[in-house]
Amino acid sequence: MSQLSDKNQKPVEQEKITSRSTGKPRRSMKRRIMQRVIFALLFSAAVIGAQEMGWLNNISRQWTKQKVNWMDNKQVTQYLRTVITDNQLTQTPTNCLVFVINNDNGGEIVNMQVREQHNSSCSNTRTDFPVLFTFRVNRTDGNIQVDKGSPNHFYPIH
Repeated sequence: MSQLSDKNQKPVEQEKITSRSTGKPRRSMKRRIMQRVIFALLFSAAVIGAQEMGWLNNISRQWTKQKVNWMDNKQVTQYLRTVITDNQLTQTPTNCLVFVINNDNGGEIVNMQVREQHNSSCSNTRTDFPVLFTFRVNRTDGNIQVDKGSPNHFYPIH
């Protein structure tokens, strides 16, 4: 009789561990660890790639606006050098650019010509200093305009 009762009994199934929300079986610990490691590696590669492409520098510059004393010509020219490189206004290296300040009589608006310097460290062999473009800087509000491609016709740069 004990043999009959053994045959009629169904094998006891082990409880499956499932996710509460989906009802699907839970992933193993090994698989979860591997997914997290792969995610960390991909995220690290993305951050390194963004740094190499200069995206992180651009974002940090936009979030932390530079404090420029618009009355100090040295600070203004340094800021304009970054504007030139950020907006790719010229292919000339920044060390080959010369800023000439016009009508700086203490007024609100000052014009700054950007000229191309020619010497042994700069590649061009011309003897004159050609004007590449002119910036018009409003010292009260920091508004910058440029006449790149259209001399004496200024448009806002940012």
